[in-house]
Amino acid sequence: MKTPAKVNLAVPPEVKPLLRDFVDRLIATIEADAARRLRSAVALALGTPTAGAAAPRRKATLVARPVRRRARVSRQLAKARKLQGQYLGALRGLKPADHARVKALAHAKGLNAAIRLAHSIKS
Repeated sequence: MKTPAKVNLAVPPEVKPLLRDFVDRLIATIEADAARRLRSAVALALGTPTAGAAAPRRKATLVARPVRRRARVSRQLAKARKLQGQYLGALRGLKPADHARVKALAHAKGLNAAIRLAHSIKS
């Protein structure tokens, strides 16, 4: 491998050996990592396992997680959610002034009347 070009910096003489040692260790670490990755990639391409190849990771816990059950929805709640969805859908695409009119009617007379008004405005 080609050695890096030397750079003239104002480095105190007592720091130079430490710096040189650090750079040498860094280069060795990078080269070792590159070699390990290359071996692993070649082994994977050839379909042969290697000692350095990482095994598929598994969860550390052996305890199964409890299954979350969906909460039961009453007919009344389902009906209310459906009505709310129809109301929000009817409001989509209305101009701000019309939106305010429909919203005021919803507060005064309920969602069914507001939905009818919104649909009549749209058509």
